[in-house]
Formats: sequence, C-alpha cells, structure tokens
Amino acid sequence: MVELLSPRATRVLLPALVIVLAGCGASGTTAVPDAGEIVLAADAAPPGMSFDGTGEGDAALTEVVISGRDAEFQALAGFADGHFRTFSGDSGAVLSLALVFDDASDAGTALSLFLDELESDDGYGLDGGAAADWGDEGVCASGAVPTPLGDETICVWRSGPVVMALGGAMDPAQFEDIAAGMDRRAAEGG
Repeated sequence: MVELLSPRATRVLLPALVIVLAGCGASGTTAVPDAGEIVLAADAAPPGMSFDGTGEGDAALTEVVISGRDAEFQALAGFADGHFRTFSGDSGAVLSLALVFDDASDAGTALSLFLDELESDDGYGLDGGAAADWGDEGVCASGAVPTPLGDETICVWRSGPVVMALGGAMDPAQFEDIAAGMDRRAAEGG
C-alpha cells in the first residue's frame, strides 16, 4: 500500500523539490557554442577579398585535411558542430574554421590530430611553429605548403571545447585580427 504525504509535508517538500530541480537545470546546462558564429562572417571579407564558400557539419572536420587520413578525423569523439568559410582576392586568401566538441578533453584530442596534420610530411609539412597567441593552447606556423597558395600561415588552437584554424596568405595584422575575433567569439559562446 502506498502512503500519501500529509498536506503539511507536501507544502514543505514541494518547494524544496522545485529548488533542487531548478538548480539542476541551471548548473547542469551549458550553451554549446555555434561554430557558424565563430568563423569569419560571410559579409566580413577582409579588404581586397570576397567570400568564396562555406561548409558545415562533418565536412568541416576534413576541410583542411590533405594527408588522406579523413577517416581518423571523422572518428573524433565528441564532435558536435563545425563550420568553415573561405575568402580570396587580390590581397590574398584565407580559410576560417571552427569545430565544437562536447568538452575540452575531446577538443584537446582533436587539436593533437590537427597539429599532427600541420607538421606531418603527408600533411602540410610545417615545423612545430610558435605558440598561438589565443585560446588555451595551439600553434602558428608559416612556410611553403602543398596547396595552390604555396606559402601560408596556419594557426590551429583550442579554446575550451572549440578547435579553431585559420590559414592563408594575407596581411599578418589582418590575420591576427581575424584570429583574435574568432577566439573572442568562441569564448563568448559563438
């Protein structure tokens, strides 16, 4: 037999239950950043460049992979969202990429794989580069790469659960401004 609570006990326990449930919702939920809001906006092309194209979802995981190891990138755990946009023109070319993972640990694993792509002979073949100026960890490297641009600067970094990449040939000050803006938007949640 089920015993019902007295009206007095119900008045005491119900508000406590509401507080517990409200607390669970508030503390247990974190906003997932929107990768499309982190990358350089289509209408924000750098001076002397035009918006070329965009991609999202799983396509973003392998957009910068040239080593033929697409399956390794597609198998990354915790992938939640991805977006990239490309721009080119008389002043150069640039690709802006953001990948959102379930947590910082999954993003760290992804960052390691992207850094290997940056340095491996089958990938971009660039040296270890220098520490990125943004996010929690990352690297920027420059040099000749096996892409139509030839010489590029490529930065790959992580900020919490977001892995970002910016690569291209353009004015270094503009490049830094774009990367800093991406990092700021990632920290703000997209």
